[in-house]
Amino acid sequence: MKKITILGASGSIGRSAIAFLRMHRDKFSLDAVGFGSDWESAATIVEEFGCSAVSFADEPAAKAFRASGRAGACEVLGGAAAAAELAARPVDTVLAAISGSAGFPSVLAAIEAGNRLALANKEALVCGGPQLLGRAKERGATVVPIDSEHSAIFQCYLAGRPHEVAKILLTASGGPFRTWSKEAIRKATPAEALRHPNWSMGPKITLDSATLANKGLELIETAYYFGVDENRIEVLINTTSLLHSAVHYVDGTLIAMLGAADMRNAIGYGLTWPERLPTGVDLIDLGRIGRLEFEYVDDERFPCLGLARTALHAGQGGTMMYNAANEVAGRLFMTGAIGFTDIAAVIDKCLATDTSRFASALEDVVAADGEAKAFARSIAERHIAEAA
Repeated sequence: MKKITILGASGSIGRSAIAFLRMHRDKFSLDAVGFGSDWESAATIVEEFGCSAVSFADEPAAKAFRASGRAGACEVLGGAAAAAELAARPVDTVLAAISGSAGFPSVLAAIEAGNRLALANKEALVCGGPQLLGRAKERGATVVPIDSEHSAIFQCYLAGRPHEVAKILLTASGGPFRTWSKEAIRKATPAEALRHPNWSMGPKITLDSATLANKGLELIETAYYFGVDENRIEVLINTTSLLHSAVHYVDGTLIAMLGAADMRNAIGYGLTWPERLPTGVDLIDLGRIGRLEFEYVDDERFPCLGLARTALHAGQGGTMMYNAANEVAGRLFMTGAIGFTDIAAVIDKCLATDTSRFASALEDVVAADGEAKAFARSIAERHIAEAA
């Protein structure tokens, strides 16, 4: 029986992971679980799985749960550091699914404790860079990626050895504006940007998929996690989202991972690796699908992807700034303060500055991320003023 801790249990990744554990109660126990503020949902999960501990980022939620009388023998932790405290407790796997920079302390805590980490937090690698993976190696903490693309690459790597890899292929759906002209994209509205053709996701990641900034973040993660230069990472559009990623080997072999557009595949594999268990995802019917179609990315219409390569060349400070500027500009677009193409323009202006000052020690990543976002806001404000 393997003990699992799930942090970010109320999000889509966390909910899917809990559903997976329900399918395999004979193999896994949910030892600890972390929530933001939804203590009633937490109470249901704690009662169902008999968790030993639960955390809430929101201290009042922790107090409400204690006062409800439903905690039983479960230890209840509250506050900004509560998730990191859970992450440091010894278990077989910690699933890190708290989004944004708020999830970084718990990622680092799990690594420091030497826990096996199933990583679903993009910012951890984008902002922590190779330092984070170096710390994991020092502590003997295995990091298994949960993103569908990186899980696919991870699995394709099993077919050979790292020095035999010639190139990595990342795939993108192309988002809602794949066939739009440059002028039409310039006039795109927030509502149009959130109409993803293949996936049902939260607003930020859906917008990032429309700009391809999400693929830029994944390109950064790929370069850091697998230790390859960005010029060895190719991005192609696969409109069906059936081929999640692939690896080219030096002998000309291409190993690809195909699967349904369903995150349960990657989540299940992240929790069971190196074994496999049913996830509830149906087998794909290639005969019904008929064919795979690929396209090159148009860098003129979708410049955010190329800007990610620029950020990588600038180092950890550059990738942190890319993430910060994208988040700031994305929020401004969603409120109508800037246009769709201004998102890339703001990122470009931020990366044109000296980003090295935002590179930091792992213990200071959250503070550095805050400084980078504050700087990005000042650049965005200047951009808006210049356009007025």
